[in-house]
Amino acid sequence: VVFLISLAFGFIKIDIMYLLPLLIVMFLIAILFTALGTAIASKLQDMQGFQLIMNFLVMPVFFLSGALFPLDGLPTTLKLIARFDPLSYGVDALRVFIGGTSHFGLFTDFAVLISVGLFFIILASYFFTKIEA
Repeated sequence: VVFLISLAFGFIKIDIMYLLPLLIVMFLIAILFTALGTAIASKLQDMQGFQLIMNFLVMPVFFLSGALFPLDGLPTTLKLIARFDPLSYGVDALRVFIGGTSHFGLFTDFAVLISVGLFFIILASYFFTKIEA
């Protein structure tokens, strides 16, 4: 929704041919983190703990993804941590289609998003089937 509002008001100027790849990247990011949330929720006994765990997980993942600042100027330690953050690759892929710049490379971005997404889907499916009602 924010993306469409940004397009409507002219905050983002992209070529229309990049709209489908952008939506695909956003879909991959959404699937990855939905599967991660399902995997974590499947292992918890009560739902109060889920919010606590997700807040401690989401904020560092978001801040280290490069969504607020470019990864090029980070210290070496934070660059290394950002390499293990799957959202970094999603943000990088979005930057390729919106701004034309890339830190990891578009192939690497898609490979990481798809492989980590599939891993979390498989893990979440396994954990979800093991839930005892």
